[in-house]
Amino acid sequence: MDPKAKQLLGVFINHAHKSMPHSPDMHRFMDFVIAVYRENLAASVEEVLDVTMESSLPEHISVRLAMLFGHGLELLKQYDEVRG
Repeated sequence: MDPKAKQLLGVFINHAHKSMPHSPDMHRFMDFVIAVYRENLAASVEEVLDVTMESSLPEHISVRLAMLFGHGLELLKQYDEVRG
């Protein structure tokens, strides 16, 4: 994972409500997804899963975040393709 991507994901992890991320937490996570996409930072679903699993986030939250990361990147790519 790109060091900047890991740092941005760390911002989310360090501020998130660990048992159940709240709305502001999810905004920070989406900021991470958007930054990875816009800045073309190297980060995979597996790496996001690994980093979140190594943190104090519960496993089920880590899995959901990794999936959301993958879906978010795909959505941004398709949006740019349609927009041209």
